[in-house]
Amino acid sequence: MPRFILLLCLLAAALSAQAKELRVPKHGKQALVVDLPRGWQTKTDKLGGVLVIPPAERQHAMLYLAIVHDAGLRGASNEAVAAKVGRMVGVTGFDKQEPARITDRKGAVYRGTMFYARVPEKNGYFRQARIVIVPLAPATWAQAWIVTQPGMNYVESDALDKVLQSVTLSNE
Repeated sequence: MPRFILLLCLLAAALSAQAKELRVPKHGKQALVVDLPRGWQTKTDKLGGVLVIPPAERQHAMLYLAIVHDAGLRGASNEAVAAKVGRMVGVTGFDKQEPARITDRKGAVYRGTMFYARVPEKNGYFRQARIVIVPLAPATWAQAWIVTQPGMNYVESDALDKVLQSVTLSNE
């Protein structure tokens, strides 16, 4: 039994060592940083955001990370920012909202809001989305989308939670 526990510990250490750090955006003072596990893919969009996708056999969820810079939204509420970024993918309203936060690499806490919404898909189907908006400066926000669809099992949920727990803010 002790060998089995040692083997599990070594396996966990090896898997965590295979993660690579992803910075979104790659350049700039403020960025979201996440530990990307082996096998996860990324796609960068025109706005500098990154879609983080789990391995093919576990694609019931995805994560989108970006820093929003918009002088037209200077001083706007988190809800106004979420509404604007949500409209880009067809979100027309929010089911509920609750407090959210993110920490930076030095341990400082930035408070924001998590919005729950439905993202329309083909044939009248929807994906569930949690949109986190955290103000960083008068015209700058961090945004993180967690989008899930039916069929997600506990293994996928656990993997997604580990990735989400690794997200921090960099102010360098």
